Amino acid sequence: MDKGNDILVRISEKKSALSSKQQQLADYILRNYKTAAFQNSTKLAKLAGVSGSTVIRFAEELGYRGFPDMKSALHRILQKEINTVEAFLSTDEDEKTITIKGGFFQPCIDSFQKAEKYLSMESIGKAAEMLASARNVYIVGFLGSSFLAEYMSYFLSRIRKDVFRINTWDNAFFNLMPEGDFERDVALIYAFPRFPDMTLRLAEFFSKHKVPMVCLTTIYQNQISDMAELSIGVDIEYRTYVDHMTPVLYVSEVLAKKVSKLSPKDSVKQLERFEGFNRDMQIFTPQ
Repeated sequence: MDKGNDILVRISEKKSALSSKQQQLADYILRNYKTAAFQNSTKLAKLAGVSGSTVIRFAEELGYRGFPDMKSALHRILQKEINTVEAFLSTDEDEKTITIKGGFFQPCIDSFQKAEKYLSMESIGKAAEMLASARNVYIVGFLGSSFLAEYMSYFLSRIRKDVFRINTWDNAFFNLMPEGDFERDVALIYAFPRFPDMTLRLAEFFSKHKVPMVCLTTIYQNQISDMAELSIGVDIEYRTYVDHMTPVLYVSEVLAKKVSKLSPKDSVKQLERFEGFNRDMQIFTPQ
């Protein structure tokens, strides 16, 4: 067993002191932790053959604040290990819940409430200051994070100049980089597991050239967040093969709004340029 899998080590060490039903639950999780990580407390209790209250007490016995915290600890393991096929087969997504009127957005609401508990508004404020004052802003995000980088690039470029979406590692990227004074620039990197090697290589490049980095990632540290000057942890749900990134999207929106408020005159000027360009080029269809 990998000692880095803290919750599994914790279960093994505390198992002998638990009640018989809690030991039964412990055995189930140790054998099926990849499945257990995607269950709610009721479903996990049913799978393990114990009561719902046993699941709650079990989490507390392990030293967690409740079942959601224990589930997050299991997710931390899966971020390194699980593949999309396993996630798809393990999910307990209840289609009846999301199709009932009034329940469609409930999983999304729950994820926002969970993410808010760990979110640092101080870090968001500092990140906005860095993005507002930077000479150039480089935005990085690949695969499952590519839409986040694209979203942020589009809206941030409407309120400030010199925003560059980095989506490749070639001469095009090389030509974007200035000749010096890299400390005046900022790289905004979306690094959610499993992020590709390209993301890490770009982060290492920025670190080597002393480009300050803002890392949007999970609440757990990784190689990129360790290199970053500032890391914003967003506790996202890994329910299925589709990662639930809505809270990250909203954090990006808030960041862009805060940047605009820090330099209101420049933001208005850039927005006017944006609208003028769209008008001249007839980018949008007439309403």
